[in-house]
Amino acid sequence: MQKINVFIVEDQSIFRGGLKLLLQEMPEINLIGEAANGKEFLDQLKIEKPDIVLMDIKMPVMDGIEATRLALEQYPDLKVLVLSMFGEEEYLIRMLEAGVRGFLLKNTEESELHAALLLVAEGKNYFSNELLPALTGSFMKKKDYHDEKTDIKQKLTRRELEVLGYICKGYTNKEIAEVCFISPRTAGGHRNNLLEKTGCRNTAELVGFGIKYDLFKQSAE
Repeated sequence: MQKINVFIVEDQSIFRGGLKLLLQEMPEINLIGEAANGKEFLDQLKIEKPDIVLMDIKMPVMDGIEATRLALEQYPDLKVLVLSMFGEEEYLIRMLEAGVRGFLLKNTEESELHAALLLVAEGKNYFSNELLPALTGSFMKKKDYHDEKTDIKQKLTRRELEVLGYICKGYTNKEIAEVCFISPRTAGGHRNNLLEKTGCRNTAELVGFGIKYDLFKQSAE
C-alpha cells in the first residue's frame, strides 16, 4: 500500500509534537515535514511534495488562509485539512473558499483524525460533526438569515439540493451520477445550475455556501 504523505503546519510546538506522535502511529501515514507558519510551509513546499497538509488557521508571519490560497495556486491537487478550535468559525468559510478539503477540531480523537485523513486522501471532504452546527449557528445570528435560507431552498430543486449535498462531501460528477442514478453529464448540469443560482464562482465557494445555509446534510449517507 502506498503511504499518504502528510505535512503539518502549526505554530504551537507542543501541539505539533503531539500530532506528530499520533501520525507516526498510523500505518498508512508518512509524515514528511512540519512548519511553524505559512511562509515556512511554502518555502518547504518547493522541496517536499505532500498529499495532505494539516493546516492551522492563526499563525504568525503568514496565516493558514493565505498559505492555503498560495499553495493551491501552485499545486491545485494538494489536499488541505484545517485544524481548528471553537471560536474560529468566522475563518472557516474563508478557508473553504481558499479550497480546503475540510476541518477538524484540534482536540479531535485519534480515530476521527485517522478516518478524516483516509477520506481526504481518496478525494472526499471531511467536516467535523462538532464544528458544523457551530459554524451554521454563527450565521444564524445574522438578520434575515432564515428568510435567505427559505428563499434559497425554494429556488433549488430537490435534485439540486441532493447534488449540493454530495458536492459538499467532495463527490465528482461521475460519483454523483452513480449514487443518484443519473448520467455524469446531467450531474455536471446540476452543478452548473447550482453555481448560477447561488452566485458561487467555483466548487469551493459552493461547498462554503452549502455549509453556511445548513444544506450540507441534504444527501443520503
